[in-house]
Amino acid sequence: MFDIGFWEILLIAVVALIVVGPERLPRLVRVTGLWIGRAQASLQSIRSEISKELRAQELRDALKKPDNMPDLNEEIRLDEQKQNQSEDKKQDG
Repeated sequence: MFDIGFWEILLIAVVALIVVGPERLPRLVRVTGLWIGRAQASLQSIRSEISKELRAQELRDALKKPDNMPDLNEEIRLDEQKQNQSEDKKQDG
């Protein structure tokens, strides 16, 4: 997610130790971890909802598609006529 290396994390830890102090630092880390976990859970929930909506929309589109398609029996008849015509041309030629 973020491109944070070892030295950046170490620098953040040192600054936090200086600003917050050693007594409150463990609680700060714990609270920060909880907030990050909640944010990740929220993002995952949003991704899941978007994915479900996209799948539902795809299904709706798929159900509408056959109404717009031509009659398959008619297509088969046309293909058979074309094949018969090509066979007739081969026999004549």
